[in-house]
Amino acid sequence: MADKISRFNAYQGYSSAEFDGWQRFSQYVRARDGTRLAVDYYRPTHKGELHNEPLPVIWSHTRYQRANITQGVLYTSLDYHPPLISVLQHGYIIATADVRGAGASFGTKYGWFPPEEAEDAYDITEWFAKQQWCNERVGMVRRSYLGITQYFNASQAPPHLACIFPEVAWIDEYDLVYPGGIFCDWGVYCWSRDVESADRSAALPENWRESVEAGRQRHVPPTPYVEMSYTGVAPAGGDPGGPVAPVDEDTDASLLASATAQHQSSPTPYRIVEKLPHRDTVDVELGTSFHEQRSLYPRLKDIKRAAVPSYHLGGWFDGFARDTLLWFRNYPNRQKLVMGPWFHGGLAGIDMPAEYLRWYDHFLKGIDNHVLDDEAIHYWTINSAPGTQWRASNEWPLPSEQRTGFHFQSGPSGSIESTNDGLLAQSMADTDGQHTYRVDYTTSSGIDNRWTWTMGGGIIEEGFKAPNRYPYPDMKANDLKGLTYTTEPLDFPMEVTGHPVVHLWITSTAADGDFFVYLEDIEPPGRSAYVSEGQLRASHRRLATPPYDRMGLPYHRSYAEDMQTLEAGVAAELVFDLQPVSYLFESGHRIRVTITCADKDTFSTPIVEPTPVVNLLHGPSHPSRIVLPVIPL
Repeated sequence: MADKISRFNAYQGYSSAEFDGWQRFSQYVRARDGTRLAVDYYRPTHKGELHNEPLPVIWSHTRYQRANITQGVLYTSLDYHPPLISVLQHGYIIATADVRGAGASFGTKYGWFPPEEAEDAYDITEWFAKQQWCNERVGMVRRSYLGITQYFNASQAPPHLACIFPEVAWIDEYDLVYPGGIFCDWGVYCWSRDVESADRSAALPENWRESVEAGRQRHVPPTPYVEMSYTGVAPAGGDPGGPVAPVDEDTDASLLASATAQHQSSPTPYRIVEKLPHRDTVDVELGTSFHEQRSLYPRLKDIKRAAVPSYHLGGWFDGFARDTLLWFRNYPNRQKLVMGPWFHGGLAGIDMPAEYLRWYDHFLKGIDNHVLDDEAIHYWTINSAPGTQWRASNEWPLPSEQRTGFHFQSGPSGSIESTNDGLLAQSMADTDGQHTYRVDYTTSSGIDNRWTWTMGGGIIEEGFKAPNRYPYPDMKANDLKGLTYTTEPLDFPMEVTGHPVVHLWITSTAADGDFFVYLEDIEPPGRSAYVSEGQLRASHRRLATPPYDRMGLPYHRSYAEDMQTLEAGVAAELVFDLQPVSYLFESGHRIRVTITCADKDTFSTPIVEPTPVVNLLHGPSHPSRIVLPVIPL
């Protein structure tokens, strides 16, 4: 065996890839209330022979079909996430289950993450543990909806759930659906549309039985799966898509037809959440707050009692970037964290099979590979020199951060012909000033951004979403329509790692308004590159004590009773954080903050007549500024 190496992004010598294929099995498992849930599991083979000794099971609880038939071919979770093939080869059983009310599972569902779904996860975990081919050690894997289900399952404390590996997952549902109190209309609509279509499922092709049978046993091809992207080898039209594959016992697809018929009565999340503008708005069907019931922070005490280790993964450009870091601050058990330069689907720069195997070998096979001995956090600093991008720490926020204020001032900066072309400087101006802005409802960060990529509304490129493509356009077109504050060219590089916080002092002719703040890197000769953003509806500005550790960041409870209208001519301070980032602004570049009052292609901002006029106040009396977490170089 090779020399033993176990460190971040490198793993060898502790286990070996002894298997060269798998057999697929599919069946219904009954939940405690009798609902039949469709489950697939893939058991390793060697030269076509099934391995019969007990092995650990790693499974996913999916909203997006555990397997489907597309263009006459059966595609499974292994096709959509090839790194798991490398894990299987090292002696693991990989499994996937359709959540109730979706895929081939029976039942209905009221929006995302109903309580009975967490109970189902417990039941499936314990079912796996009882099978003779399982060694009674069960883990979970995958991202987004499939990551959130892992935290919900951990809160149920299944006795045999030994570890989880959730990727890009929320802790606070409201902060994705209504970030800053503003409805993320287009993203929620796209996601709801896609899953509604998948739940109804397309008609099975005539050769569906042949497709299922052809996919029953597979041999690992010589192509190294570790080099494949997160999107995998499956074409567009699956995950979610369809038609969903029946389970093995459903030889005439009549059970699938019955399950699909039950799905029809499930309302889409869009129809539910569009009527729930406040965090505490009571859903009439539930008799309680939908947002708080479907969030995970109320379950932190249950998760602590369960004591399930977790490896959190997030991306700087993901819709759950803040949430991933909040998980690290609030997760009460053994844990690790990685943050990369990714949107919702990217994995560039990381050896996922290595990180999976380090984690699962330790917790599911008891291999002493020292996975917990190195730093708890690894994060990628964007724009840093090749070979230096990955950094490590045991604390977040970083102990070395210096909270540095950059104040809004009168200009010109000479960098853009925007509404005001203001300056951004570490010193505050000696006199008060203001910039007047007539709200422009056409402003937009584009249709391809962190929110749409997180919820399925991004552009499809070459038949699939390219997971490592940078989707934001040059932000200059948006900057021209807003208020901009830009530094002089930097004399030295500046690293910003952590959570920017903005303080806006404003007046408005309207009783309310939405405020979007973008942090940007102005590259010579003037391209404006997106770095981060934050947003807040002015009526949600009241600050409150959060119900979990929010790292000292401003928290807006957004209860109905917290709402505050704006008074004509009376200055109001809006304080909110931007999404976290680790970014190196290069020497000669400028830092820009752009402020608008709409993002028309993503968020639902009410159009008010007459068009509101906003004054951005700055100076000693009203110190509008952005506070950046600067890391000394």
